[in-house]
Amino acid sequence: MAEDRVASIYPLRRVDRSKYSDPDMPEYPGFIFLNHLGWRTAHVGAVLGCAVVAPITWLRAGRKDTLIRTVMPRVAGPLMAFGYVAGVAGGYALAVADKSPKNNGWSNDTVDDRAYRVVKNEALQTSNNFAAAGMVGSAVASSVSLGSLALGASAGTAAWLFAYAAVPTFRTKHWPTIKPTIVDAMTSAGIDPSSLTTGGTPAKKK
Repeated sequence: MAEDRVASIYPLRRVDRSKYSDPDMPEYPGFIFLNHLGWRTAHVGAVLGCAVVAPITWLRAGRKDTLIRTVMPRVAGPLMAFGYVAGVAGGYALAVADKSPKNNGWSNDTVDDRAYRVVKNEALQTSNNFAAAGMVGSAVASSVSLGSLALGASAGTAAWLFAYAAVPTFRTKHWPTIKPTIVDAMTSAGIDPSSLTTGGTPAKKK
């Protein structure tokens, strides 16, 4: 029944500890799951607001205001808030309609499993930590407002993407191709190429 499916994601539903031995199982699985949905879509709203909507708004307005300090917070803040609400509402809508990822259904056990996977997903928690750090830094640097928090979340997400996607891709995919050219250029210039490690970072000099 729809009532049972909605009850499974109720934020204040306590987990049945007798079913699980891992102490990392969240106390409130419904809250963890809904908050996860909300923050995923909130991050999307903040990033789209800063990277797409704000520049377009700024250009259409004749570039009268400062893009980063004024337009981005003004645009991204509401989009981040809307994204969070939309994510949570979407979770309830899926439960009512009995639609779920991979057709696993909606029950206390499946929601418990999803919440557990959220808290144990290291990559996800790292991205959340980057976004949270960006939000704190933005709030300290400017003010505690929805706009500054959205700007910080976007910056933190961008930093996470760079650190965990762009840099590893460059090191594993592009560096092996680029390195021989750099080594040849250094050798021609009379520079010892042994200062380059296989990973592409300068080795410690003795």
